[in-house]
Amino acid sequence: MDRRQTATNQELSVEPSTLSIYLADVNRLLSGDSQTTERTWQELSLDFERAPTTTNQLRLALALATPGHQYSDLARADGMLTALLQKPQLLLGDERLLAEVHLSLLRATVNAESQARQAGNTASRSTARELATARSQLSLLLTEYSRLRDALSETD
Repeated sequence: MDRRQTATNQELSVEPSTLSIYLADVNRLLSGDSQTTERTWQELSLDFERAPTTTNQLRLALALATPGHQYSDLARADGMLTALLQKPQLLLGDERLLAEVHLSLLRATVNAESQARQAGNTASRSTARELATARSQLSLLLTEYSRLRDALSETD
């Protein structure tokens, strides 16, 4: 039986081995030099174009949802993550959790940025705090992803 088919029947748990592919992509996008970022983006795009599997769609959506690199596209990421989450049977529990967390942070960031734009150049302090909080949460999440990836590599 396919592991994705059983995911909806299993308790939600995070397995570093499953998350490692997604965490490695995000890490390479953010911590690499411009050439590494470019190669990573080209790899993700090409993998998705060649085979738009659930894994490749989630990898690309997470890359698009990750701020801090030139290929970040929050609107496109929102659409891709929303589409994936509308078919939960296609995702493992930890993949679903990762997509939900990214989508939540993405929407908080978009909301805060939208409010800041509406307020003009003199964004209110509360909107600036919301944006800072969303970015801080994303930073903490990325740090945790790196920790999980490191823990996974130590177990190998």
